[in-house]
Amino acid sequence: MRISQNKLAYIEEAGLMFEKLGMTRMTGRVLGYLLVCDKDAVTFDQILETLKASKGSVSNSTRQLIQIGFIEPVTFPGDRKTYYRMSDIEIDEILRNRMKLFSDFSSVLAKGRSVKERDDAVSKWLLEASVFYSWVESQIDEVIERWQQEKESIMNQHLEKKS
Repeated sequence: MRISQNKLAYIEEAGLMFEKLGMTRMTGRVLGYLLVCDKDAVTFDQILETLKASKGSVSNSTRQLIQIGFIEPVTFPGDRKTYYRMSDIEIDEILRNRMKLFSDFSSVLAKGRSVKERDDAVSKWLLEASVFYSWVESQIDEVIERWQQEKESIMNQHLEKKS
């Protein structure tokens, strides 16, 4: 399957962005490919062929993207292959799921502070970080509600800026 140079460049850009986010470059490349491939779903082998990647790295990447909620595996009657496509999960639900991790991270940080035996600069950092992540997580419902109310207007303004 041939893919244009513009799309290949975008796939690499997505890979680099994911790397900056602390994930693997391949995870970003797989997502980038699924975003621009112009097919409803692609097989594992199509991903391998297009990205010229190893089975292990693509397998790990698809697993991570499924866990995040960005993609989903699908099968079709009479076809034994597994296909991958962009998930139809709402973007706000993905954010809610990610923000739940902030709450969990806050708890781990607070527990770290509680098991320390001395009050020092790290203790102060643990307190601030745990409270911050908990606070950020507590704000997300309000942000998402506002997004839902203003989404069309915000998106239209964004599109007008681009034209």
